[in-house]
Amino acid sequence: MRKKELALEVIRRLKEEYPDADCTLDYDEAWKLLVSVRLAAQCTDARVNIVTADLFKKYPTLEDFAAADLKELEQDIHSIGFYHMKAKNIIQCAKRLVEEYGGVVPEKLEDLLTLAGVGRMTFIIHITVLHQIEINLL
Repeated sequence: MRKKELALEVIRRLKEEYPDADCTLDYDEAWKLLVSVRLAAQCTDARVNIVTADLFKKYPTLEDFAAADLKELEQDIHSIGFYHMKAKNIIQCAKRLVEEYGGVVPEKLEDLLTLAGVGRMTFIIHITVLHQIEINLL
């Protein structure tokens, strides 16, 4: 069995075994999912949910993140790991979303990739979770 065939078989079996598998990140708006996914890099979703519970109370809007003090945000997400770069990217991403996209998370890959800290994996998670669009990467 070739690698691609094996990968497709693994995916088929996982879907069969876990038909109700879903995103475990807590969010109620598209931009919060974007922030949570960014924080989840090299971290568990459970830890991200603990941190974002307080984080989204402190910064309830995208504009609040855009105006956040870098050092303070770093302290707020310190337990997540890689907090320097994540805080910097979250602030830059929030600023761009507010200034260029009117506070709306774009749905096109080309647009999402212009946001700080957002890559193809974030795009895939965003599209599959928010819009239930299945993407075959193989």
